Amino acid sequence: MPKDDDITSFSKLKEEVNLALPQCIERVLGKVAEYHAKHVDEGSESVGQEVLKKLQEINANFKYIVSTSIMEKKGAGYHTSSAVFWDAETDGTVSYRWENKAMICIVHTYGIGI
Repeated sequence: MPKDDDITSFSKLKEEVNLALPQCIERVLGKVAEYHAKHVDEGSESVGQEVLKKLQEINANFKYIVSTSIMEKKGAGYHTSSAVFWDAETDGTVSYRWENKAMICIVHTYGIGI
């Protein structure tokens, strides 16, 4: 793989980001056995910060946006979408869905070339 300085296309990082996202989520939510609404803000913020820190370690050549959603696993529907206007050659996104018996966590990451 090229040096970090040489990577200017987020698509070249997608595989590594896909591997890192579940690890980051698991570090924060892995031992949480029950959904508690009063802890969701803190958990969501912690997951987002953990992912952001890891993305910067992977490659600092991008601006990053991390969006985290945590919801109780009750069988309810969840729909999300995003629209972007960017340079497809340098920018990109990776989304990951993690779940346990009590909750679902969805993380969307966006890498924007500097």
